Amino acid sequence: MALAALIGGGAAVALQKWDSGQRQDDSGNVAPATSGSSSQGATSTPDGAVPTDWVTKHDPLGFSLSLPKGWKRSVYGIDGDLKQIDYTPDDGKHFVRIAVDSSPDFSDALAHQEDLEQQLHKLVDYHRVTMEKNLYRDRPGAVWEYTWTALKKDPPYVPGPRRAIEETYYSRDGVEYAIYMSSPAKDWATASKQFKWVLQTWDPGTSG
Repeated sequence: MALAALIGGGAAVALQKWDSGQRQDDSGNVAPATSGSSSQGATSTPDGAVPTDWVTKHDPLGFSLSLPKGWKRSVYGIDGDLKQIDYTPDDGKHFVRIAVDSSPDFSDALAHQEDLEQQLHKLVDYHRVTMEKNLYRDRPGAVWEYTWTALKKDPPYVPGPRRAIEETYYSRDGVEYAIYMSSPAKDWATASKQFKWVLQTWDPGTSG
C-alpha cells in the first residue's frame, strides 16, 4: 500500500486516497464540527516545551501524541494494512493526520514523497517549500512542506491559501508512518509550532 499525506482533488488526504471522503467518528457516523481553533495550546513555553495544557491522546491503533484540548479523533480510512486517523478541532479546517502502513510500497521516504509530489502538481498554486531526507527518532525519514490554494469544491477547506507539512519515517519493524499537519496559510505560525510539539510527543507504540 502506498503511504503519505497528500492532496487529492484539492482536498488533503493521507495514503494515496484521491477521493475527499468524509471523516467518521469511532461509531461510524460522520463526525460533526467541533469548537476550537488552531490557537489552542499555542501559548509560549520555556525552551520550546510542549504546553502544559495539552493532553495526550492514546489512539486505539496503538500510537499516542499530545494535542490541544478539544481536538477530536475521526477515522479517515481503514483499508487492510493501510490506516489513517485525523485529529481536528474544527472538522478539518486545521488537522493532524496519522497514516500507518504496515506493508509500504516504498523503502525510502524521500523517494515516496517525490513520487507523490508528481501527483500534486495538478493543485492550484502548488509550491514545494522543502523536501529532504532526515532522521526522526533515529530512524530514516524525510520531511516535506508545501503550499497550495484550496478551491470552493474542496470541502472542508475554506477556499484560499493553505500550507502543509509531513514527516514520514520507517519503524524498526518496517512500518511506514506519515505524521501530517495542514492549516490555512494565515495560521501557519501557530500550526508549525504545534507540529513541532506533535513530533516531540509522538509515540508509535510497540513497533518503534
